[in-house]
Amino acid sequence: MGQQQSATAAFHEVLEQGQKTAQNASRPAPQRTATAEPTRAQPTHPSTAAAPPSPEAPAAATRANPTAYDIAERTIQESGAARRRAQAEEALRNSLRTLDRKDYETMMTRRWRPGDVYAPHDLTGVEMAKWKKLRRKPRPRSGDVDVMDQLNMNPLDHYKNVSIMSEYVTDMGRIRHSNDTGLRPVNQRKMAKAIRRSIGVGLMPSVYRHPELLREEWEKRRV
Repeated sequence: MGQQQSATAAFHEVLEQGQKTAQNASRPAPQRTATAEPTRAQPTHPSTAAAPPSPEAPAAATRANPTAYDIAERTIQESGAARRRAQAEEALRNSLRTLDRKDYETMMTRRWRPGDVYAPHDLTGVEMAKWKKLRRKPRPRSGDVDVMDQLNMNPLDHYKNVSIMSEYVTDMGRIRHSNDTGLRPVNQRKMAKAIRRSIGVGLMPSVYRHPELLREEWEKRRV
């Protein structure tokens, strides 16, 4: 019993000493103020006068007292961290959000038609990416499809034949490209010249198909 009491008393003494030490450390240290003795103003020589403050004085003062700089830097870091946190949360919400009809419609790059048969695999992104590729018609090889060379015809000699000229013009009067006509560059230029000549003479309309051709097409549709 005596040993237990002595140990308890020693523990209490150590605890009291620790509390006293903490209280002394928390108290502010007394500042010593020295009374400044009045000094006599001495005349200053121009050579020994104090120089005017330099422009770098504010920067030096800022470096000497970095409290404001530290506060600004900390504020910038906190704002950047908050922005990155908001972006991460938004990305997480987008990943967890379920896709609706509009989202699926924007992913659809294939133009579906009534009656098309499809499998669930056709709706995946891999299959849809295949429909994004442009499918251009193969360009006809020169010499194989050029009708003017096969028939040994000069387009400039047939500018009065409106039925031939209208085959190389769109419904709105534009001359078709060589990718559509299949003519060689020489015959393409001759055909364009013949079409412009036929329009200039007044044999063929410039912005619509010839009425005689429209009448023939209408009669064919009636039959």
